[in-house]
Amino acid sequence: MIYNKMKKSKHKKITAALIVVITIFIIISVMEAIIEPEGYIRPDYPETDISSIIEKDNLTEQDYKDLFYQTGLGKTAVDEILKSDGGKLKLIKFQQNFFNDVNVLCEKIGIITSQESIVNDEGNPAYGFDLAPFKNGYVLITKATHSIGWRHGHAAIVTDAENNETLEAVILGSKTRFQNINKWRVYPSFIMLKLKDTSQDSLNEIAEFAKKNLNNITYGLTIGLTSKKNPSPKDISSTQCSHLVWYPFMQFGYDTDSDGSWLVTPKDIANSDLFEVVQIYGVNPKEIWP
Repeated sequence: MIYNKMKKSKHKKITAALIVVITIFIIISVMEAIIEPEGYIRPDYPETDISSIIEKDNLTEQDYKDLFYQTGLGKTAVDEILKSDGGKLKLIKFQQNFFNDVNVLCEKIGIITSQESIVNDEGNPAYGFDLAPFKNGYVLITKATHSIGWRHGHAAIVTDAENNETLEAVILGSKTRFQNINKWRVYPSFIMLKLKDTSQDSLNEIAEFAKKNLNNITYGLTIGLTSKKNPSPKDISSTQCSHLVWYPFMQFGYDTDSDGSWLVTPKDIANSDLFEVVQIYGVNPKEIWP
């Protein structure tokens, strides 16, 4: 009889544990499903004819705003593209890409982390848009990654624009490494930023600092909590994607963490007043990361 009671008690514990696991799984699945639509936002307003704007010799602030809403390009990008060969046609293509419908696939890239990407009709990764002109020190952000219902996103810094090189902390369990910037064209959400009123020479210095001091560093989720958020370059032993972006700017006196907490996130950087938007894609131009 005692044996039977022990057996029943064991079965109850196992059943209770299974219920807890199943409940957690259901909660996580529901949370992930809720945030899925935020992975790509197509404009909810009409695509309009921008030819009369881009034919002008001088653009007004309203012109730049209209182009931003139609192409996803900020003033810096618009000016640079219009100066290039075939610039007007390039702007038309940016507009077409900005309004195109795309197929978005969400896949697991870690135990608790998922990532969305643009795919073609066969389900293979595909480029969804062209990149605006980018330079050393520019910052890249996507909302495409999320874990347990938290859309934390991902961030990188351009370290060698001429060679399409970025520096990134890719995922837990790996070390920071250089990547090709074209991988960002597969993300269904994208934000490109640059420091306001800053010379390219200064941005080159920031990029070079990152390149020399932040490559091959261990990925650490608790940087800023279990260790200093802003250690000296010789003492930095771990980082994560947005901290990797924040840290080199901080060394030159630019605190790009908009909320100032111990944890710097891609959203914090996206909302920093120190940056101007160069380009967006798949996010709401009215509020790029609310």
